[in-house]
Parts: sequence; C-alpha cells; structure tokens
Amino acid sequence: MDDISDLVAANLIAAHEASDVSAINGIVSLANILRKRGLLTDGEASAMYESMSLPLGLPKYAENPEVQDLQSNLDRLFAVVMEPK
Repeated sequence: MDDISDLVAANLIAAHEASDVSAINGIVSLANILRKRGLLTDGEASAMYESMSLPLGLPKYAENPEVQDLQSNLDRLFAVVMEPK
C-alpha cells in the first residue's frame, strides 16, 4: 500500500511541476507576443515578472533548490521578453 501512496504522491508532484512550467511558458509567451506588438510596456512586463517572482522569494520557498531553478528559468525567459524590440 505504501508503494501505491508513494506513486500517487510522485505523480501529483510531477503533475504540479508540469502545470507550473506550462503556465509559466504560456504567460511568458503571451508577454513576448504583446511586447512585439507594442501592447505591453517595459513597466508592465517588469510588473509581470515581479508578480511571478515575488512568491518564489518568500522565506518558505527561497532556499529550495527546485524553486531556485524555477526562478533562474523565469529570469532567463523574461530576459528574452525585455530584449529591445
């Protein structure tokens, strides 16, 4: 029974990770499209980045290596969004 519980827990964690990555990629992709069309200002893109980064820096998450990886990925993706047009 523990093996099944462990499998269910592992599957739930994997599903949450996939969902997070999917959502982040979608948001950043939309931001990039809007920036290229001139519909998202630097300030608005920066505010999006800050609102997505803020929870990752909370004390209960900040020391987690997986969260740090997620933050690095977010930094990299938003660097592309913020490149000059």
